[in-house]
Amino acid sequence: MEVALSQIENGAQVLDINLDDGLINGVTAMRKFLRTILANPAIAAVPIMIDSSKFEVIETGLQNCQGKCIVNSISLKEGEEEFLNHAKTIQKYGASVIIMAFDEAGQAVGLEDRLRI
Repeated sequence: MEVALSQIENGAQVLDINLDDGLINGVTAMRKFLRTILANPAIAAVPIMIDSSKFEVIETGLQNCQGKCIVNSISLKEGEEEFLNHAKTIQKYGASVIIMAFDEAGQAVGLEDRLRI
């Protein structure tokens, strides 16, 4: 909580929350952490960015945020069907989303590399 408050006092306009670590249960940690920090009105007033490489952790973050938040990020790395499922889930919670230029073949380095029409 102290770190989040310090970031806000220093001008943070968004708080990026990432609890990816092999030694913790990300779902449990995300739920507990968000419920703890969002009990503080100064923190709850700032948009939250949910950041994880595991979509189950992202969804837990969405379930435990007050109001709208931002998801960082989804991509086509796991295929179009999984991408669409993730996008629909994010839409259900009314969150914004950052989409990375990745697909099954890797990261795009230019528009021509991955442009699908």
